[in-house]
Amino acid sequence: MEMKPRLEKFYDVATGILALFAVSLAIIDMDRGLNEWQRIADNIVLAVFVVDYVVRLCIAKNKKIFFKENIFDLVAIFPFNSFFRAFRIVRLAKLAKLVKLSKMSRLVSYSLRLLKRVRAFLDTNGFKYVLALSCGLVAIGGVAIHFAEGMELSDGFWWAFVTTTTVGYGDISPSTATGRAIAIILMITGIGLIGSLTSTITSFFLNLKPEKPEHKDEILSVVRAQLDDLEKMSNEDIDRICEILQTYKKK
Repeated sequence: MEMKPRLEKFYDVATGILALFAVSLAIIDMDRGLNEWQRIADNIVLAVFVVDYVVRLCIAKNKKIFFKENIFDLVAIFPFNSFFRAFRIVRLAKLAKLVKLSKMSRLVSYSLRLLKRVRAFLDTNGFKYVLALSCGLVAIGGVAIHFAEGMELSDGFWWAFVTTTTVGYGDISPSTATGRAIAIILMITGIGLIGSLTSTITSFFLNLKPEKPEHKDEILSVVRAQLDDLEKMSNEDIDRICEILQTYKKK
């Protein structure tokens, strides 16, 4: 019951990190080209994504839908570089444009894959709303401290940011009552943001919500199997059984 969600989260995080690494390599490749070790790393990442795409294609129930929904993943694993190396003898501007286009296509596909992982994280526990609210308060705080303390607007935004993130370098500090009140609000906002971030990370990596069995017999068999080892069960295991029963009751 627990392994599948955990494996899915591990897969999401691992592919997200690989996508971020691949985006970095793609940007370097477009800017000044890759050195030997970067080229090896790029080929390893490419090989991982090829295996990932092939496995997901093989287990997909509807191959046509899978192909349509993962067209950018296919672009990302297409061996453009190897293809164009065979045509080095052709020194034409059109070929150079095609090579650049292929690199940009791979960059876009990797970026979209990374964006998908980031979006999944932001959707966890509604963290995107907390983040948006915090950013809004930082912006308002920066403007407010600008008028309250008479500091530069850029300094106001910097101060609001470091205060909210609880870094508090101390290079800029409010001296008026209004400025200190703004600081208190931003500090409380920062504490709430960090607490929400911590719980979101925990939920994202340890998503222990039980899957919904389709039949009553399956639910009862799972519950019975766990109740047989009641003495070894933790409070979390008991809470999880209650969640399973409540989930079925609401169906």
